[in-house]
Amino acid sequence: MLDLFDEEAGFKETSENAVVAVIDKLLEKLEEISPNARDNALHALLYGYSDYSPANPPLAAIKSFLQKVLSAAEKTGVTPEEARRLAEQASEDRLDPDTEQVKLAAARVIREFDRLRGILRFKPDNDNEAQYGRESKTDNCYTARCAPDHFVLPLLADHFRQRFGKQSWAIIDEKRKLILSGDNGKEPVLRYLGTKEKINESGTEQEQKSDEWEGLWKNYHSSINNEQRANPKLQKQFMPGRYRKYLTEFK
Repeated sequence: MLDLFDEEAGFKETSENAVVAVIDKLLEKLEEISPNARDNALHALLYGYSDYSPANPPLAAIKSFLQKVLSAAEKTGVTPEEARRLAEQASEDRLDPDTEQVKLAAARVIREFDRLRGILRFKPDNDNEAQYGRESKTDNCYTARCAPDHFVLPLLADHFRQRFGKQSWAIIDEKRKLILSGDNGKEPVLRYLGTKEKINESGTEQEQKSDEWEGLWKNYHSSINNEQRANPKLQKQFMPGRYRKYLTEFK
């Protein structure tokens, strides 16, 4: 997932890099033995990921979790089928604190990924970061903005590549100053915007200008909304306030 970054972005040198290198090797071994454990570990790595420094993911727990799964699979005298069964069994041991921590982190990342797939609002945007780092400029690019709790942009890449096809698109993570962009159906690229002199934040005059797309969406939303059945408490439960400033219907 992290190989989406372009060469210019780079990673900060941190003391956790050595742990990440070990985790990376363990993940390679698990690819065929236990895809489920591998996916849980990969998703947990994206937990709270910020500024390219893996300080928030539970790295020690992830490393221990992977080692335990591999240890269960590498018992002497077992068949490959039995090894895979033992690995899966170890990866689901919720009584193990490391396993529990990894699975909780992974579940929170996946929950936000699923939520953003449904609530990201795209609109024509051709005058700012949507064009940053592109090989060719385009006058037909659709951009969405967000500030997720977790580093979910890598997870969104394949979904929106398939959804947009050859249409140019971009997703800007304003919290981490990152942009995920896709051009002409090619593999999406994740780039760092932090070195730009000015980054347009959601809520600026440019973002607040209503356009035809926003008008259409607001009309649609108002037409299906039943005011007599309004339930603000339940609405906040399903749509936390931190997401609302990016939703057209709440502007």
